Amino acid sequence: MRFTCEKSQLQQGLNIAGRTVAQKSGLAVIEGILCKAGHNLTLTGFNMETAITYTVDAEIAEAGECILPARLFGDIIRRLPEGPVTVLVDENFKISIRAGYASFTISAESAEDYPDLPDVSTGRSVCIPQNKLKELISGTIFAVSENQGRPIHTGVKFEVEDMAITAIAVDGFRLARRTWHPESGIGRTMNFVVPAAGLKEVEKILTDSDEDVAFTLGTKHILFQIGAATLVCRLLEGDFLDWRRVVP
Repeated sequence: MRFTCEKSQLQQGLNIAGRTVAQKSGLAVIEGILCKAGHNLTLTGFNMETAITYTVDAEIAEAGECILPARLFGDIIRRLPEGPVTVLVDENFKISIRAGYASFTISAESAEDYPDLPDVSTGRSVCIPQNKLKELISGTIFAVSENQGRPIHTGVKFEVEDMAITAIAVDGFRLARRTWHPESGIGRTMNFVVPAAGLKEVEKILTDSDEDVAFTLGTKHILFQIGAATLVCRLLEGDFLDWRRVVP
């Protein structure tokens, strides 16, 4: 595998994908970042609950895939001079990193044992401006419960209707609700609960622009497509509080 890209782009991808790299796991491969070079260059972090994949603009000279040591590789890229970075991974998974006057050699791992990401590509996407989704999350996530005795309340419930998307969070003492009304009909109805941990990562990626973010609902997972980043996380299951009976 061989590719060349700008240091700033590679560093941004590592920072975003690295947020969901497992810190300590019985499965050692998910403690690294999955790097795939094909039609484009993608970096993936997956902790078995939430996955972030970031697409980096790169010139691919040779396709391939490997698992990068997340912390070591990230530290090296951060210290490189600005400009193009060339990364070469040989058949023995030795990584050669070159940028300007700097050169490093470290070891990678085979990507054969990396777990498959959940497939959420079959549903129809719903689009919402990034700044509006950010407001829905920030306006409710502070009221999410931390009590693991009721796991369903450790997330934010989204109710999607034709002319509204409502987010609700409860923790037993307070309830937060925020609603966004689109200019045109959404054309479908959905109810689902997203874990707070996954939503916090979505909120970090979102910007204050009015560019659209698309989310796709699967059977047990939800996928958010935000610019060059894709986030997939597991949905929470259970009976969420009937908030309409609680609110006067």
